[in-house]
Amino acid sequence: MARESMSSLDLHIWVRNHQDLLGQRVDNVYVAGEAVVLKLRGGGALLLEAGRRAHITSRTAALEVASRGVGAALKQHLRDEKIVALEQLGFDRVLKVSLGEYSLYVELLPRGFLVLTRGGKILAASSYATLRDRSIRPGEEYRPPPLQQLNPFSLGIEEIGKRVGTGKDLVRGLVRGLGLAGEVAEEVLHRAGIPGERAPSSVGGAELSRLREELAKVYEESLTGKGYVLLKEGKPVEATPFRPTRGEAAERTTFDEALDELFSQQVQRDEALEAERRKLEESLRRAQELERSYLEEAGRLRELATRLAANYELLERAVECSRRREACEGTRLLPDGSLEVSLGDLSFRVLRGEEAQEVLVRLYRQAGELEGKARRAREAIGEALRGMEELELKVRARELAARARSRKVQWFEKYRWSYTTNGFLAVGGRDASQNESVVKKLLGEKDAFLHADIQGGSAVVLMSKGEEREEDLLDAATLAACYSKAWKVGLASIDVYWVRGAQVSKSPPAGEYLKTGAFMIYGEKNYIRGVRLQLAIGIALDEEGNPLAIAGPEGVVKRLSLAYVVVVPGDMKIEEAAAKARERIAEVIEGKHIAMAVRTEEIADKLPGSSSVFRGQRGKGEGLPFR
Repeated sequence: MARESMSSLDLHIWVRNHQDLLGQRVDNVYVAGEAVVLKLRGGGALLLEAGRRAHITSRTAALEVASRGVGAALKQHLRDEKIVALEQLGFDRVLKVSLGEYSLYVELLPRGFLVLTRGGKILAASSYATLRDRSIRPGEEYRPPPLQQLNPFSLGIEEIGKRVGTGKDLVRGLVRGLGLAGEVAEEVLHRAGIPGERAPSSVGGAELSRLREELAKVYEESLTGKGYVLLKEGKPVEATPFRPTRGEAAERTTFDEALDELFSQQVQRDEALEAERRKLEESLRRAQELERSYLEEAGRLRELATRLAANYELLERAVECSRRREACEGTRLLPDGSLEVSLGDLSFRVLRGEEAQEVLVRLYRQAGELEGKARRAREAIGEALRGMEELELKVRARELAARARSRKVQWFEKYRWSYTTNGFLAVGGRDASQNESVVKKLLGEKDAFLHADIQGGSAVVLMSKGEEREEDLLDAATLAACYSKAWKVGLASIDVYWVRGAQVSKSPPAGEYLKTGAFMIYGEKNYIRGVRLQLAIGIALDEEGNPLAIAGPEGVVKRLSLAYVVVVPGDMKIEEAAAKARERIAEVIEGKHIAMAVRTEEIADKLPGSSSVFRGQRGKGEGLPFR
């Protein structure tokens, strides 16, 4: 079973390795599920989640604005505040982040809280409760939970032997006596070659010495800053700052990266969907029981009617007895005047005043009514099964969407971007400020610079170092054309010019001024005439299997995506066009939940403006080449 929270050692190592965060200011606050994310001015993102984790994350694909709860409170109070201290309380799973006059406590213990204080008083918390030994309420003084003060990695052999003796076996002795996390205790025992089920009383001085040595080695390894992910059936189940020797482990560059990978895989099921599942399962069970009971009773009545038709004299005698209101052999007179008649293992009633033929007609009619009810129950079964199929799609889509939200975001995704036919990356600005950025930061002397021949548009850099082919230039030109003013005015095509990076300068002629996003082009321009304003929007998978929306020339998007649509300038508003695009992709994609996992807002972000949406088609699904 995968670990659900960081250990005391994890937090201890993380705090020691992240004193570089001191002095960084909080630029903004976002939320990601139950976690809050402090975007730092230095470029990092500090993710904090009560009861689970605290680490730097690169998975910021779909952070949401902190508009309520503790996230909104942190945004109100902590923006522009400087981190002045990071500390672990005792040797336990409580992190204190000091920011100016504020303190932010992150309790990684079960049922832990994230608490913001000023002057020791609680301003806001992830949840509120009155507990046996403390109260987490606004205005109350914050008191941490009872803390472990002992550092188990600093103990001598004698103290280790005494504390290990408090457990029924060595594993529990290390966990309870020394306060080690289970995975650390198992690792130390495994390295020392001592079975964990051994009784502590059977462990001698030499073995205690080996335990002490391995504890020291694990601690020293943890200080290197590297991270390791322990895999089970290819999925991460542990993240450690030391290399595990108990199974298949993968090394990561940093401990943050390992933690990010582990916890991003642990998706919590939506309780509302689980309640809906239980309701559908109950509806299905009841409908199946009703269908079975209706068909059984209908079958019994039809068999009875058939046997009565073959024993018509018996039926006539029963009718005569009913008429006389007296019981005959094999019958019983009931209080309402009807007669209960037994026919072998079957029984039936003759109502007062009924003729023999009327009894048969009534039995056949009742059988037919029950069969009709069985058909309606069967329809209800079908509806419940369809509902469960749709629910399963929702569940799978939600889980995939949650995983996709925590995926690593590539540096170029904040810009307009696309790969080209031969695998070069084309990156364009979303506005004048980004145009300035892509040229200053990305444009090399041999790269190609492209722009639509119209004022107002994306400055596109084809990062090819001069090795591109004609088709790559056309692909990049499609990006420049579509993300220009030409789309908004409804043109069908436009010319795009391109030059080498060495021809582009931010230095204006003497006495002139270049505003943000404007450049000087020196030398001859190369033109690509009549570039069509036609963009493909598709859903592709990255190497971790996370779905995301991509945009670009149709040939490229077709190759990379699972399915896509083609859009051109039109009258459909962006939000409406995005919804229509996802709907048409979902109709053709293999795995409808994959399309459902991509938010319409993500697709809308790829649209240059009002659009018309055409033909959903399957792609080749080669996927994206980045992690």
